[in-house]
Amino acid sequence: MSELNHILPAHDAWLCLETDPVALQSNLAEFRRRVAPPTRMMAVVKSEGYGHGLVTAARAFLAGGADWLGVHSLSEAAQLREADVVARVLVLGPTTAAEAAVAADLGCDITAGSLSGLAGAVAVGRGRVHLKVETGVNRQGLVEAELDQALAMLGAAPDVELVGVSSHFADIEDTTDHDFARAQRDRFDAWLVRLEGAGRGDLLRHMTCSAATLLWPESHRDLARVGISAYGLWPSRETRVAARSAGCEDLDLKPALRWLVRVAQIRDVPAAETVGYGRTWMAPAASRIAVLPVGYADGFPRSLSGRAHVLIRGRRAPVVGRICMNLCMVDVTRIEDAAAGDDAVLLGSQGDDAINADQLADWLDTINYEVLTLPGPSWRRVEKDS
Repeated sequence: MSELNHILPAHDAWLCLETDPVALQSNLAEFRRRVAPPTRMMAVVKSEGYGHGLVTAARAFLAGGADWLGVHSLSEAAQLREADVVARVLVLGPTTAAEAAVAADLGCDITAGSLSGLAGAVAVGRGRVHLKVETGVNRQGLVEAELDQALAMLGAAPDVELVGVSSHFADIEDTTDHDFARAQRDRFDAWLVRLEGAGRGDLLRHMTCSAATLLWPESHRDLARVGISAYGLWPSRETRVAARSAGCEDLDLKPALRWLVRVAQIRDVPAAETVGYGRTWMAPAASRIAVLPVGYADGFPRSLSGRAHVLIRGRRAPVVGRICMNLCMVDVTRIEDAAAGDDAVLLGSQGDDAINADQLADWLDTINYEVLTLPGPSWRRVEKDS
């Protein structure tokens, strides 16, 4: 696919992921206006920029006012450096000792969420580390009983610089009852007191996600992290309700991604004929069916069969029959001018209508985060013309 990118015109691809950098920049700027200096901002660009393109998202967010970029893996950090992105980068996921050495060479910070993870950085003997501490997620994070050992390990490696301390909320997006999140915030404060007592009170403190950054200005600390909402989406309906109650629902978020698939074929199907595997859909009358070269292997799940719609010429066309590995069919009987070569929009806007990630998530019984990351390497990435 990468070789074809140098041969084909920008939009001459069957499957195309179109990202709008201007929208991404605008979204980050919305949060930047809500985060008061001297607090810095981290835009999280892990997992191919939540499906929007790692480098495209990184550059747009830096233009919108981000100070830091967060990635999951060292390979993502390396891609940013290869693209000449020079901002501060934090690897949020685990790293081996070999990866810690490369991170130090790249000038990237790493996260130590366990004693074994910290041991890798100590073995390298150099680099910048953020301790992740446990406050209620029970995923990554040191527990209180490990703090003394962690500080002793760092003390034995004077060229390993401890620069930050972080944690993560477990239950701030899925509910409007934030008692558990407040308890986590208190546990994080207790960690800060312990670290200050150990002479480590000068660390960058960071714990927020999009919801916390929006709802709780007091949680911003030294570094406010923003993820899903930088891509133009609310973390959840519950977050939006909480924002309304807090008087901060005026967030102007702009979705920045479209999934475009070119119609491969239009075929006439007589009444009572069936379409697709298992003969699950029968034409109620003489029908026109558009064949799209996208399927579950490309990240358009089979479970959307008979549920989803796509947009063709600005009108909705329902998915009919079973979604196949690399093909699916939609009913365009009522879109008389639909033709082969048309753009079908699976996610995003066309004309006056839009299919958003929340709607796809409802059809899939999942969350908008997962929807954004569904497309795989069969899609070509392009930036929307400004």
